Order: sequence, then structure tokens, then C-alpha cells
Amino acid sequence: MKNSTGQKKRKNIPPAPSNKTRWAYYMQAIEPKDEAINRAFPGYHPQWVAMSQAMNITGENFRWMRLNLGLAIKQCGAYLRVAPSTVRRWEAGTAPVPFTAFELLRLITSSAFSKLTHHRWDGWFINLHDGALVSPDNAITVTPEDINLVWLMQSKIARLEAENRSMEKTISQLQAENTRLRGMFLSQGVTAELAAMHERIGNLLTRINTAEILPFAKPELNQQEEAAA
Repeated sequence: MKNSTGQKKRKNIPPAPSNKTRWAYYMQAIEPKDEAINRAFPGYHPQWVAMSQAMNITGENFRWMRLNLGLAIKQCGAYLRVAPSTVRRWEAGTAPVPFTAFELLRLITSSAFSKLTHHRWDGWFINLHDGALVSPDNAITVTPEDINLVWLMQSKIARLEAENRSMEKTISQLQAENTRLRGMFLSQGVTAELAAMHERIGNLLTRINTAEILPFAKPELNQQEEAAA
């Protein structure tokens, strides 16, 4: 009985998007308001399903998308395989806009304004088997985990660059200190040499002061010299 009651209670719980899907809705300012979609896509809503609820299906919104795509009424009708008068009735509100026509125009508009058809992504596609992006240049695949890893690597690179700048500053300071110490060393060397010279001069003076003074003998004068003196 408990199991059957529990099953009934679970069946009565209305299906809703998962927390991650709700976060994606919130970040894109979309309200998952279509209960039929909630029942058909319980838990996970693909991005194209979420975006299908981004705009209300009105003639005014249809006209806005047509003008933003630069389409004349005749061009829009030719693309959608309807008469131009039908497009005019949709935009005037005298006839409801079919979901398929509205959604097709919305997808084109979204692709153009979200840059999903940018030339830099030319040839890239999503592999439906594993959800990875495939490069047309070398067929490498990029997974969501790889993209998250790129962000982590960029964060590490930024941190290493900051550390490198700090180390460069420290090295610059150490180089300046080394230059200062070398200058002091050279100055001290000159001072030491002067001190040595001073010591040698002192030794010479000491030797001079303590040297034995030899008396000079007065030369003897002869008689003529004495008489002349």
C-alpha cells in the first residue's frame, strides 16, 4: 500500500526542469511556462526547447523579427511558402501566426543575433553522439569539460603571471641591492688600500725617527786656510 501510495504521489507531482535547466532559463531571462513541454521534457530541456519559450507568439513579435532580418513581406512569404497577404494578416493580428512559421523565423533571428553563424565557427558542429564540438580544421573534439579546463588553465596562467611579475620586481630590487653592495665593496677596497699606504708611510717615518744619526767630522784645515780664515 505504501509503495502504491508513494507511486501515486510521485505521479501527481508535476514534472519540472532540473535545477541546472532552471539555472539556464534564469540566466537567459526565460520562463519555462509551457506545461506540455515540462511533461514532454522532464528534467532536462535542450537549449532549442528553452529558447522556443523566449518569445510570445504574436503578430507584433513576428513583424519585429522579419524587419530585423531585413526581409520584405514578399521575401518572408516566399521563404515560408505562403502568400504575402498571409504574412500581412499575421502581422496585423487578423490571423494567428502558426507556431512553425514563428519558430522558424525566431531560430533564424536567434542565429543571426547570437552569432551562431559567425564565420569563425564555419564548419564546426556538435557531435550528437557525445555532445562534443568538432573542429573542421583537424577534427579534434572539444567537450564541455575541456572548456571548463581552459578556464582553469587561464586562471592558473593569470596567477603565474602575477607571481612572475612579483618575482621580476624582487629580482630588480636584488639587482639594485647587489649594485649598492658592489659599490660599497669597491669603496672599502680603496679605503683598505689607503690604510695600507698610510701604514707603510708610518713605518717609513718610524724608521726615519729611529735611524742612527752619524756625526759628520769637521775637516782639518791647513795653515794657509787657517790664516785665510
